[in-house]
Formats: sequence, structure tokens, C-alpha cells
Amino acid sequence: MDTHLQDHDPIPLQDLYLDVNNPRLAPEDPPGYEDAAALFDPTVQEELERRAQDSFDLEGLEAAMVGQGWMPIDSILVWEHPDEPGKFVVVEGNRRLATLRLRILPRLRKARLKLEKMEGGGGSRYSKQDLKDQKEEIERLERLASETDPLPVKEVVAPTPQDLDRTLNRILAVRHITGPREWGNYAEHIWLLRRYEDLFERSFPSQSPRWESSVMRQVADEASLSSVKTKRHLRAASAFSRFRLDFEDELPAGDEFGESDYYLFELIVQQPYAREQFGLGSEDAMHLPEDKAQVLFDWVFREPRPQKADDNPNKLYRHENIRVLGQMKKYDDNNGTSFAARFDVEDHLNAPTMHSVEADYHAHKARKTPTYVLESLLEQLNALDAETMMAEGEFLHGQLEELQKRTGKLLAMVAAAEG
Repeated sequence: MDTHLQDHDPIPLQDLYLDVNNPRLAPEDPPGYEDAAALFDPTVQEELERRAQDSFDLEGLEAAMVGQGWMPIDSILVWEHPDEPGKFVVVEGNRRLATLRLRILPRLRKARLKLEKMEGGGGSRYSKQDLKDQKEEIERLERLASETDPLPVKEVVAPTPQDLDRTLNRILAVRHITGPREWGNYAEHIWLLRRYEDLFERSFPSQSPRWESSVMRQVADEASLSSVKTKRHLRAASAFSRFRLDFEDELPAGDEFGESDYYLFELIVQQPYAREQFGLGSEDAMHLPEDKAQVLFDWVFREPRPQKADDNPNKLYRHENIRVLGQMKKYDDNNGTSFAARFDVEDHLNAPTMHSVEADYHAHKARKTPTYVLESLLEQLNALDAETMMAEGEFLHGQLEELQKRTGKLLAMVAAAEG
């Protein structure tokens, strides 16, 4: 990868631009790198700054920068557009650039103004320690500003936008898909989908989009992923992108789709029963059929969603319910019950809430022998992978603590009986 990068003199912050094609910042239809006007337009850059504040933890990075100073462990990567010499797109390091521009520099200006006010009138209203603390903060911020403006960078070697496209795909795949610094599932998979769409259009111009194994293998090879994982990621990203586009305007007032909602589509793609129910059973399906998409929206997004999952009035009150549906179906097949069947996609408006069905489901399982109950619980716990815990940890934390308490009581009872 080093052959694709070269040293460059530090660049003033005013000559650096956020990347409108960055997976965490880009609009639904990013412009690519050929059109310089689309990359450097002031209005576009203002919108990217707003998105950066919404999508990135700038406050956390600001605290780290102020506390630790500038630590350029990973280089900021830039590309100079051939049609706009002297203007550089930050293709890697947008979060750091946004933090410097939107948090550090404004904070330095405010700190200086505050010190001026504190020293006005002889500083009698403030203690010596207050003045000392304020001066020390300014010193830290000024040192940070001097280390980052101009900003140390490395330049991507790419004479044309087409060269950049080829080079950048490999660099970012190594860094964010298989490397140690991840974007997060949604951004990673959207990036893979865009790469697939680009390669498909080049290989099959004027043809309608479809899953093509040769193109999928090329995407998998570039990202160093297996074909199975790549297709699963692409299917989830494609389904969510279409769903988001179709239903964004139908959400309750004040609600919007977020990255956490992508987890719902990952689960649907992973779960055989959910794939069948929501119209992704065919390997060729690229998105949910219109009628099944409407079912999913009505079950998950129709009513306003509060922060606490237990207060959610929708039919499915948290995304993990998709996995529970699959567990119910398996239980039904083994026990002659019909818990999963209560969620009928053909009569979806009359479906019950998962709260009520889940209660009946667990009550029925509780009537089984203790051995069966514990074996079933262990099976379900084993199914909770790292991705699940990261996505649903906020909701699972309390349940896991309660499980720990109950397990401790049961062990105490067993120990007493054995004694």
C-alpha cells in the first residue's frame, strides 16, 4: 500500500475539504471525484460539516486531542484534484479534520476572548488560580493549533479521478474493512455496495442492477472478505438503502432512520425465517418487495419510537425481535405451537405486539423441565455474537444483570440442596 502514498508538505486547514464521498458523510447519491465543483462547493461543505457533527463523536475526539495533544499515529490522507490545484480532499481523516475545524479552533477563539474579559478591570473578579487555569488551557489549545495548521498529511498518488478510484478502494478496504480501524457495519457495507454498483456498471453497461457472482468476487477480493460474507453485507446494504429511500418521509414527526436501524436488515438477511417472511428468500433479491417492505415499516416504524425499548408501542419493539421470531419458529416446529405464526405478513395490521407473544412464548417454555429450559437458554445465549451485543447492548445490559442475579440465586439453592 505504501506505493500508493507519498510524503507532502503540511497543508493549511483552509485548503483541506471534507470528502463528500465518505461513507459516514455522503448523501444517498455521492458525486464521485471527477466533478471538482461538487467536491469543493461551499454549500456542500457546510452540509458535510453538519453531518460530521451528527455522525462523528467530535466531542470525544476533542477531549482526547486537548488532553493528549496531536498524535498522528495514522496519517491524514489527501488527494489534490487535477482541475483545482491547491485544493485537497481529505479521503482519510475526515473526523479529525472536522474536530479541528469545528471544535478546536472555535474553542481556542472563545478561550482567548474569555481570558481578555477575565483580565479586564485588573482581573479582580477572578482568583489567580482561575487566571492560571485559563492561560494553561489556551497554551494547550495554541500548541495543538500550531501542530495541526498546517496539517501533516500524506498524499494519495493518483493523477486522475479514475486512478484515485482504483487506489482508494484498496487503501480504505485495508484500513476499515479488514484492518484495525473500523467504520462500523453500516458505513463498511454501504461502501462495499457502492463499489459493487460501480464495478457492475463498468462490466455490464446499460443493464439493470442484479447480483453478479463475478463482480461480487472482485469486491470480496478487494476487501479481503469471503464471498459468503460479502454477499450477506451487500444484500443487507441494498435492502436498507431502498427501504430508507422509500419510507423516510413516512416516519413519525421528529423520527429518522439511523445507523442502528441497519442492524434490523442485517438480522433479516442472516435469519432464514425472516428472509422468507420479508421477501428476501430468493438469492437474486436485492431489496424487499413493496408489500413486504410495508409490513416491516408498519411493524417496526409506524409508531414513534421512545428511547426505552420496553416503552415502544410498535409490533416489534426492538430489532432483536427478528432473531426471536426465528427462535419461535424453531420452537413451534419442535413443539406443535404457533407463536411465530401470530405474526402473519398477509394480515399484518392485525398482528399482536411482540411484548404479548413473547410473554406467552416464555410462559410455555417455562412449563418444560428445568433441563430443557436451561438448555434452551444456553442455546440462545450462544447465539448472541459480538455484533449483536454492540448493536443491542443498551437494551440487553439490564436483562443480563437480572440473569446474573437469578443464576446466582439458583446456584445457591442447588448448593444448599446438595449440602
